[in-house]
Amino acid sequence: MSIMSIGHELVDIDREPSLGQVLDVNSYSLAAAGRAAGADVHRVGIAAGEPRRLKEIIEAQMLRSELIVISGAVGGSGSTTIREILADLGELDTTRVAMHPGSVQGFGLLGDKKIPVFLLPSNPVSALVIFEIFIRPVVRICLGKRTFQRRAVRARALNHVGSKAGRRGYVRARLMRDAHTQDYLVEGLGGANGAPAHLLAGLSDANAMIRIPEEVTDVRPGDIVEVIFLSQTGN
Repeated sequence: MSIMSIGHELVDIDREPSLGQVLDVNSYSLAAAGRAAGADVHRVGIAAGEPRRLKEIIEAQMLRSELIVISGAVGGSGSTTIREILADLGELDTTRVAMHPGSVQGFGLLGDKKIPVFLLPSNPVSALVIFEIFIRPVVRICLGKRTFQRRAVRARALNHVGSKAGRRGYVRARLMRDAHTQDYLVEGLGGANGAPAHLLAGLSDANAMIRIPEEVTDVRPGDIVEVIFLSQTGN
C-alpha cells in the first residue's frame, strides 16, 4: 500500500510551518492505520511538484503497490490537478457519501491492473474515518483475513451526542464497562455534530466510534447505541 498527501500548503512534521502552511499529519496517521490493518505500507509523504512530476510519482506507486491512498485529493488545494492526472491513468469517480465526517471522497482503478486508489479529504479526522470504514476492510480482505469488519456492540450512552440529519454519523468515543453489571457504556468525544470534526485530540483519546443512523439527530444519556471497536487484539 502506498500513502501520500497532496497540497501546496503542506510541510513535513520536522519543519516549523510558516503562515499559510500546514503540517502533513495525514500521511503519517494513515500509514499507521494501514500497518495496524496488516498492510505493508510505503509512506510517500508529500507528493508535490508540477503535473508531470506528480504523474511520475503516481505511476511509480502503481508499479510497487496493490493499493494507493491519497489524502488531499478531494477538497484540498491540489485536488483538481491530481484528479485530472488520475483520470488520465484510469477510471475515477468522486462523490459525496451520506456520512459525517468524511462525506467527500473518491475511488478509482488505475492502469491495466486496475489498481484501487482511494481519494481522501485533507481533514485528518475525516481521512481516518474513511480509512476505517472503507479502506481497512479492503486491506483485510486482500490479506485473506476471515474477520475484516471491526467488532460492534450495543452500549448505553453516558452523554448527549448530536448528529447531522440525513447522514450516518461516526463519533469518536470512549468505550468502557460497568464494574458491577459488565454492561457496555460509551462516552461520546464529539465529531458528528459536536466538537469540530478536524480535531485529532478526540480521536487520539478514542478506543471506539459510535455509529449513528441517518434518521437520528440526537443521542441522549441512557440511549442504547451501536459502537464499533477501534482497538481490539486479534481484530
